[in-house]
Amino acid sequence: MFHKITSFFCFIIKSKNEHGVHSPFVFDLITSCFYKKKDKNDLTIFLNYKKQLSKNTSLLEISNFNFISNLLFSNKRKRSRIVKDLGISNERAGLLINIIQYLKPKSILEIGTSLGFGTVALSSAQESSKITTLDENEKTVNIIKELFKKNTFKPIKFLTDDFEITLPRVFNNNTYDFIYFKGSYANKITLKYFESSLSSIHNDSVFLFENIHSNKESEKVWKYIKKHNKVTVTIDTFLWGFVFFRKEQEKEHFIIRI
Repeated sequence: MFHKITSFFCFIIKSKNEHGVHSPFVFDLITSCFYKKKDKNDLTIFLNYKKQLSKNTSLLEISNFNFISNLLFSNKRKRSRIVKDLGISNERAGLLINIIQYLKPKSILEIGTSLGFGTVALSSAQESSKITTLDENEKTVNIIKELFKKNTFKPIKFLTDDFEITLPRVFNNNTYDFIYFKGSYANKITLKYFESSLSSIHNDSVFLFENIHSNKESEKVWKYIKKHNKVTVTIDTFLWGFVFFRKEQEKEHFIIRI
């Protein structure tokens, strides 16, 4: 926790808004997407899903969440805590929806379905996009799939198995416009996933990484990614890191307050 606090203060000191950005591409992304006013109607599907999931008693049967033993005794409290700990905030969901609406990716890969909050935001943002989401927890994914059917969400491709098995499958002869790396992984694992994903990118592909400042190891990963020879532009928003591969852009790193 102390590391994250000090990292945040460093972020605040170094960060800029759109007025400190001279790249037309990044300036437009910030002003037309990051700072775009969020439409409350866009969040309706996400909020309804969140409400349904917080009432889902099946969540209490999942035993492999490492924080489960620290929860309070009330079942209602447990469900709400699970949703809070493994979900994304309403504001982050709104930003994710803005990003997808701005970039208009046709093919999306989500690495880490978790409770499906990101999946719902991705799905509701653009009807035409094809989404594949991966997770290793079959019990969780089965709950999510049932809720998706109940709400008649658009078809999502769910793959459940060890990432060592599913990642080679999804990267084999496939390209993605947008890849969302969820959660916080160990240093070597994150780098392995990143390196593997490079076989499935094109010039306009975008990567989104979560928790890039959660600890020293995650910051090492982020620094490595920024320096990679295929990466041209990165944007650090503290909680999220964006990676671009546009060859027409000069290599540059931005630290942006959202």
